[in-house]
Amino acid sequence: MTRSRSHLAAPNGIFLLLVGALLVTSAGPCAKDLAGPIAASEWGGDHIGLTVSATGGALEYDCASGTIDQPIVSATDGNFVAEGTHTTGHGGPIMQGEIPDRHPARYDGWTDGETMKLTVTLTDTGQKLGEFTLVRGQSPHVFRCL
Repeated sequence: MTRSRSHLAAPNGIFLLLVGALLVTSAGPCAKDLAGPIAASEWGGDHIGLTVSATGGALEYDCASGTIDQPIVSATDGNFVAEGTHTTGHGGPIMQGEIPDRHPARYDGWTDGETMKLTVTLTDTGQKLGEFTLVRGQSPHVFRCL
């Protein structure tokens, strides 16, 4: 009794298809897992600079500054939310006894480890201050108010 070639090809083809499917599923998703604290680093963009530390961050803007008062921890998709403050600056010297115009702020962001998108919102007024794009290791392009 002889078998035709077509009978042998089908089981081999199915076997190869199953092996290929197994390899694809065992490799996991293509995107890297971004979960965890953002490492201490410098980030810069137009009108903003961010220094990330293990305990939070410090921001500088054209005529303002801010703090992130907790570690910045991203989820597996790179999204994060952090709380801190935003202090509006002004031109000229800071007068002795001057009370800073400081507000609580929420920093909503996303990062892939090299680029960061950041939205700053004052939580006491609901005012959205802006959306910024930063790059790790890039110097900030900040213009001081005079």
